[in-house]
Amino acid sequence: MSKKLMGFAGVFGIGALVLTGCGNDEDTNGGGDEEHDIAVVLKTTTSPYWLQVMGGVEDGADEVGANVTIGGATQETEVQEQIDRINADLTRGPDALVVSPTQAEQLEPVLQSAVDEGVPVILVDTSIPGWDGAESFIGTDNLDLGRALGEFVLEERDEGELLVIRGVPGNPATDNRIDGALEVWEGSDLDVVADLSADSDRAQARAATSDALQSNSDLSIIVAANDDMALGAVEAVRGAGLDLEDFLIVGVDGTEDALDSIIANELDATMAQGAYEMGHRSIEEAVNVIEGETIEEEIAIDTTLVTSENAEEYLEQLQDQSAE
Repeated sequence: MSKKLMGFAGVFGIGALVLTGCGNDEDTNGGGDEEHDIAVVLKTTTSPYWLQVMGGVEDGADEVGANVTIGGATQETEVQEQIDRINADLTRGPDALVVSPTQAEQLEPVLQSAVDEGVPVILVDTSIPGWDGAESFIGTDNLDLGRALGEFVLEERDEGELLVIRGVPGNPATDNRIDGALEVWEGSDLDVVADLSADSDRAQARAATSDALQSNSDLSIIVAANDDMALGAVEAVRGAGLDLEDFLIVGVDGTEDALDSIIANELDATMAQGAYEMGHRSIEEAVNVIEGETIEEEIAIDTTLVTSENAEEYLEQLQDQSAE
């Protein structure tokens, strides 16, 4: 099976569509006279994690000389905004479409229509289980990531009351991270006293954690499916007047804010995804597909456990990769 990808900048907002293109004048697309036109639609373009993905897209587009656009919803819960952005991109007939779907079931029809129109689709970061229309999925095996995160928690704390915080309900990526960790903890002395959703949002996670702390005075371990929610949990613990040293709090993504928090001895760890590599690889593979090459159906991107031991080094690397 083949793959195609797309990328670069634009933000879709309520009632407005802002596009920023990138490319270069040098012919680097395999000798043709025209640049490849690739549309990238992410879950959102407003969070640190997606800025890393965008950084990879930008650099990849520069290297291959592709013309790319990047769009996304104002936040991950705004599914219709993402659908509208995809439809808007399809009106110009791109050579390929790269999408990170917010909600699998709701995005599948519009993505299938793209395929039916002859526009190859590549999924990034989040797959759509059961849909075979995509050329490829490029991203993390989130179940494996969750298992690795679960093992880390067990090594640090082999007993205690634990809160898990999921993302947007029905999001397979964030659900799989938590489910993988729960699988590891089964039969252990860790007691999951609350399993909540916070829409991958820091403020919602802060509120959810505050409620959980009030209901469970012995709660001391918090595992969030992304870094924004983990940082919301940190704020809730501090706001409750509790000592962060008594808690183990971990997240996922490896964002700059999370790394700063680890260095400040607040957040304990994050499982960093290769967000930059996802974006960069998506452009490379999109060009391969457009030019008729065969690519892998799934491309796994490695993850890195970041703690106080390697946070400063990882932060330096991250700052070089994120989009401006």
